[in-house]
Amino acid sequence: MKDADRAEKYNVKIAKERFPRGDKVMKVAFKSSLAVSLFAIVASGAAHAQTSSDPSAPPAEPSQSAQADPVRGDGDIIVTAQFRSQTVQKTPLAISALNAELLAQKGVTDIIGAANLAPNVQLSNNATGYGGTAAIYIRGVGQRDPNFAVEPGVGVYVDEVYYGVMPGAVTEMVDVERVEILRGPQGTLAGKNSIGGAIRLFSKRPGPDADAFIEVGAGSRNSVVAKGATNVTIADQTLYGRVAFGVRHSEGYMDRLDYACATGTSFATTKRTDTSCVLGQQGGRDVFVGRASLLWTPSADIENLFVADVSHDRSENPAVKTLTQSAAWAGTANYITGPESYTNYENYEVRPTSGVAAGSRYYMSDRTPVDSWGISNTLKIKLGDVSLTSITGYRRTTISIQSAADGTPASILDQIWNMKHRQFSQELRLNGSFGALLDWTAGGYYYNAKGLSTGRLTIPGGVALGGGGVNLDALYSDPVETRSKSVFLHTVLHPIVGVNITGAVRYTDDFKSFTFHRYNIDGSNSTSLGGLTGVNVTFKGERVDYRIAADVELAQDLLAYAQLSTGYKGGGVNPRPYFASQALPYEPETLTSYEVGFKSRFFDRRVTLNVSAFINDYKDFQGTLTRCDSISPFAAAPCSQTTNIGDARIKGIEGELTAEPIDGLKLDGSLGYLNFEYTRINPSSGVLPGMTNEYTPEWTGSAGIQYRLEAGKIGSFTPRVDMAYRSRVETRAVNDPRGSLPGRALVSAKLTWRDQADEWHAEASVTNLLDKFYYNAAYVLTGAPYFTGLGVVGEPRTFMFTVRRSFK
Repeated sequence: MKDADRAEKYNVKIAKERFPRGDKVMKVAFKSSLAVSLFAIVASGAAHAQTSSDPSAPPAEPSQSAQADPVRGDGDIIVTAQFRSQTVQKTPLAISALNAELLAQKGVTDIIGAANLAPNVQLSNNATGYGGTAAIYIRGVGQRDPNFAVEPGVGVYVDEVYYGVMPGAVTEMVDVERVEILRGPQGTLAGKNSIGGAIRLFSKRPGPDADAFIEVGAGSRNSVVAKGATNVTIADQTLYGRVAFGVRHSEGYMDRLDYACATGTSFATTKRTDTSCVLGQQGGRDVFVGRASLLWTPSADIENLFVADVSHDRSENPAVKTLTQSAAWAGTANYITGPESYTNYENYEVRPTSGVAAGSRYYMSDRTPVDSWGISNTLKIKLGDVSLTSITGYRRTTISIQSAADGTPASILDQIWNMKHRQFSQELRLNGSFGALLDWTAGGYYYNAKGLSTGRLTIPGGVALGGGGVNLDALYSDPVETRSKSVFLHTVLHPIVGVNITGAVRYTDDFKSFTFHRYNIDGSNSTSLGGLTGVNVTFKGERVDYRIAADVELAQDLLAYAQLSTGYKGGGVNPRPYFASQALPYEPETLTSYEVGFKSRFFDRRVTLNVSAFINDYKDFQGTLTRCDSISPFAAAPCSQTTNIGDARIKGIEGELTAEPIDGLKLDGSLGYLNFEYTRINPSSGVLPGMTNEYTPEWTGSAGIQYRLEAGKIGSFTPRVDMAYRSRVETRAVNDPRGSLPGRALVSAKLTWRDQADEWHAEASVTNLLDKFYYNAAYVLTGAPYFTGLGVVGEPRTFMFTVRRSFK
């Protein structure tokens, strides 16, 4: 505790030195934005009162948002991907949309399940062995590094507020109205860091109806789930509220065994505290999420939605297995358990070999705490023929990661990593039209974020060939600051009926600053990494993105489109240098996409088929290297460098199909194909021709079938089966067969009963029906000085039974 207290003291000191007024600035900015919103409400309300007092004045038209019902009468989902309410089938974009009903049918409970239903989308939880994080890739474009200094390549938006970091974004979906998954660069639409695509979640809005539910369930591994939501009428026709919550608990499925106890090895020291050889588990869940919203509609022309949310996660660390080991650090011990055994030998003990802590030991936690909360305010005002939208958001996220890179009692690369992040964003939009000829949207976006990355890093080193005598044990405290400003214009021209021409442009100005501090455990300047202390590296950049598209309604239910679009993700600073020579900036990555597609319905709208094909030119794309001799003081030195790897051409095709051939029978499926090929490679990266990007499977697919059996007064029974497939994926930029994950297909099934009034639901479900042992991700460091690797193991077969009561 003494070391931890001292580390925290220095963390606070550095934070105050670097950001003495950070919180104050953000609070003032947020209050200023709300003041502007309130002023606009008052001014518009006064104008409305004056016009409405004239009895000859025509009735006001309903606001655009009031018309944006989530589902049309014919079952078509309404989306707002192009700043206006459109049906999915009329939106000329590669977009997958799932409303609350579809999410429930497919058993989706979080963003991971939703994303992986779409073709050419790959979301891998705990991709770097860190809990509470994920890697999202769409069409081969994404990012797996959870460091706040390295932003994601796929933007996640909740109620139109951008989440700047992945921790806190991968949470339970308790009360979601719909999910939109946009594939391809969204540089002129979603905006910030959506070069690969965007995932947009919309929570249910308050309203006059109760629209309430309560759901409880239990299942395998002592799993317990509870969630609920309800509307509250505060002032009829003017002020409504909605509250929602969700709780999920389950025990872990990976047993951490005491090595001496399990193997009978006399030279190993036992850590057990009772007769069992099990020290604990990995993979357990303990999550609480809550959300409250307030909808105020003082007139038909004004709407203000305020949302507050909180997430409290105390889940266990990811379930991992040791994939490879070296005799140099393992000796005669065999730390690799059976190939399909849910066991490892991790004891979370760290043994430094240098400095003031040499010979001593410390312990890491078996959990990854994540706390996230945020508030947002969306104001919409109709000013004659023009509509104003203001979206203000503020978020805070903290996460404490306990990372052991080997999954054994040995100490190879151990890290306690604490991250704190806060962000403020403001977006303003003006929507209008020139008769029936042209629709337009103009706006601006501002993003300001500050983060602090602190912790303790221990690499005993020097024990393996090429280790270089690292013997590192140090504290670090690295503040990062990010700012982004952009303006955009989106236009849709309607020259003739059934033909639309889209032109859009966005200008972005980015800034990022990273400062490094390295200390010994006693708080003095680090002897081995002292050259990094006080080093500051910044990135500045500007970019103009554009989109040109045309769509033609060839028939009533047949839309064809073609588009040329670009995307951009800002550069930054390598966030994990071990030496001053590795503290280097990296350049932005850019993408130009050429896409054609069609959207169709036929057989009396019983079948829907959407297909798109694309070619992406991907320039200077960013990745992480674990070998970087060209910028290190000696060969095989420790390295984790974020840099520009090269250029690539990505070709692909994807399709989505839904069908209801007869009443009650529903079929759905998706299929995606990707061909990733390097066209230029940074010669110092170690990447070779023929390699592919991380988490970029050649094939992805999903399929589902259900049939509703009517049982009269008893109600109805609906059995359903789903399958999700991905082909082989690589987990490192420099492809390594030890970190290559084979293709896998997962099957789930469920049986749902609904009463005749559709008020009571009961559901029995099973995931991983075939009980397949598989890896979600891998983290391999098979070269010097580590010689180790971990696989992140997916859940075994899991049963759940839930009961839900709905109140209309």
